[in-house]
Amino acid sequence: MMYDRETSSLWSHLTGKCIWGAFEGEKLEMVTSVPKIKWKDWHALHPTTKVLTVQDEEYVRHDNYAEYHKSRRTGLFETERVDDRLREKDLVIGVIANGQHKAYPLNKKYWKTKEKKQWQLVQDMLGEMPIVVFHDPDMHATGVFDRRLEDETVVEFVGRTDGHQGIDSDGGRWNLLTGSGPAGHALKSIPHMNVYWFAWSDFYPQTLLWITKGTK
Repeated sequence: MMYDRETSSLWSHLTGKCIWGAFEGEKLEMVTSVPKIKWKDWHALHPTTKVLTVQDEEYVRHDNYAEYHKSRRTGLFETERVDDRLREKDLVIGVIANGQHKAYPLNKKYWKTKEKKQWQLVQDMLGEMPIVVFHDPDMHATGVFDRRLEDETVVEFVGRTDGHQGIDSDGGRWNLLTGSGPAGHALKSIPHMNVYWFAWSDFYPQTLLWITKGTK
């Protein structure tokens, strides 16, 4: 849970909804983010970036949750629901669009190819929205975009990336971290998060699951 310092209201970090306090029932708008990316790559894309640090802890690299990530524990309490389509602590990309929810497993075997720095791309439909899902399993960077342009043209990509670039059927190159592409076009980023399956499926029990070889 998150809380705001002004009213100490409690907010769900998975749904953005306030569940207790002065803002109970209100919902925050989810913004998209890149879960993890090398600084040199981020700085190349955004050279004027400001960096948020904690004073005197700028160089601390210890992860306070390292033990939890390695364990089978799912939290302080048991989950209300168990969805056995995946293991509880499998990581997924949780995508929200048009009131629908869908999860894409982050297991490396679904994204790696035989070529170095070339990753599989997923082109899918979420309701009536054509989307593309990108994941770099080495760096854990993720991108999810609506494939429709301003004129409703749907961009069709080849099945794999060149690094962080997607290549469309006409040979055009698209940055899959920012959505920017040829001729000044840009794809709209779709809200998503990298999250444990037990949490995603517990909060969104009607979630769809991207099915591919090796999944249930």
